[in-house]
Amino acid sequence: MSPDRVKVVAFDDLTHDDLVLWEQIRATRPEFATPFFSARFNAAVHRVRQDVDVAVIQAANRTIGFLPFHRIGNVAFPAGRCFNDAHNIIARSDKHVDWIWLLEQIGVKAFDFHAMMGADLSELGRQNYIGTIQSFRAELGNDSRAFLKKLGREHKTVGRQPQKTRKMGREIGPVELEIDCRDPSLLEHTIRWKREQYQRTDILDLFTPDWTRGLLMELFNGDGQSDVPGDARGMLSVLRAGDSIVAAHYGILENGLLHYWFPAYDPAYGRYSPGTALFTGITAQASDYGIHCIDMGYGEQPYKLKQTDQTGEVAFGCVSRSSLYRRWRSVETAAITAIKKAPMKESLKRIWRTIQPNAGISKLR
Repeated sequence: MSPDRVKVVAFDDLTHDDLVLWEQIRATRPEFATPFFSARFNAAVHRVRQDVDVAVIQAANRTIGFLPFHRIGNVAFPAGRCFNDAHNIIARSDKHVDWIWLLEQIGVKAFDFHAMMGADLSELGRQNYIGTIQSFRAELGNDSRAFLKKLGREHKTVGRQPQKTRKMGREIGPVELEIDCRDPSLLEHTIRWKREQYQRTDILDLFTPDWTRGLLMELFNGDGQSDVPGDARGMLSVLRAGDSIVAAHYGILENGLLHYWFPAYDPAYGRYSPGTALFTGITAQASDYGIHCIDMGYGEQPYKLKQTDQTGEVAFGCVSRSSLYRRWRSVETAAITAIKKAPMKESLKRIWRTIQPNAGISKLR
């Protein structure tokens, strides 16, 4: 059956049966295992922003797919904006939905995306997209300690970390990891650390808008999620040395997959590599908590190469009914890529961030 109708509804207007079907469709595709495709993630986004619409795609009066999105002007964006690290139409792999037809039904000129997963790139290419970027994950299996030993043999950064961690224990105090901390004040502490890191490194502070901080708290507390199927939730891990908190990580856990989202640490303890100590500690205990995969998401940061064993790719760009919009997005992306490759990019970034501290904030609208 080919799709023949699209209803656009607010997320709150989806029925429980709709959400159950959402999760049933999602379960048919392993690439949709990341919690960003979950009904619970999208419900949390809607609770803090109140603007998640859902295209309910139907064929012969039967629902065959969903696309959650924000409508900003005449363009659609993934629900959660840049906090959403994986998105696509939630439909079975044998259900083909033409993107241009879908955009016409929704009433927008484009769908702008940065991490489309599970897309048929040959099909997407006919309707326009710009490129791909690698994504990374650690497949721990049923013995995360054995995985960690293997990783340590392959990467010196990981292999030498136990020595640094022992040194931290001798000089600061006993090192302990609370892998599933439920203290909301420590989540606020982690967010504060992350914001300070953004400032030190001249990166846009992703926690400037209230809704972004609210989203992490919403996933952490799970308020109002009891009627939404699934078990996706925020998980905070805290590493202590003596009486000091030296590092923390906030991610999303669902069905044994931990999305590694916001690691942070106190730079005063930088000589002990607390970020790596945190990761190795979480990995060592992962099997005890039923975690079989740590998903690092997209982006080619060097630490991901040392902490993972599997790579994939996600697409970034847009599909659009407007040739003018497609050209503009291509030019914009080319300009950003050129700036990132500039010889003095760090100095330029520092100057630009000083002049325009909120540059790039539009991606959080």
